[in-house]
Amino acid sequence: MTLVYLVELYELNSKAKQEKIATFVMREDFPGNVSIEGNHDHPVVVAIKGEGVFDYKYAKPNKLFPWDGMVFLENLKYHFRSGYLLATDIQKKTIDI
Repeated sequence: MTLVYLVELYELNSKAKQEKIATFVMREDFPGNVSIEGNHDHPVVVAIKGEGVFDYKYAKPNKLFPWDGMVFLENLKYHFRSGYLLATDIQKKTIDI
């Protein structure tokens, strides 16, 4: 059993329904490695991988990327909190590997 942390990213589609773009997953046993499940070609996911997200939680001047682990996951909900793009809080889930 392995504990994973995940954040889901949604966008509002043309029918005014929230549609999942991607899920960001970090395993407890690999704390510096966030994997992305979902549409890797979506412009938002491409931007996150290439440009990162701002550190709103700790107000540091640098950007965060998936290899920043938990700090990256924590900041997704602050970076994507509009009506069009929304990231969930960090969720915990236990999986069998």
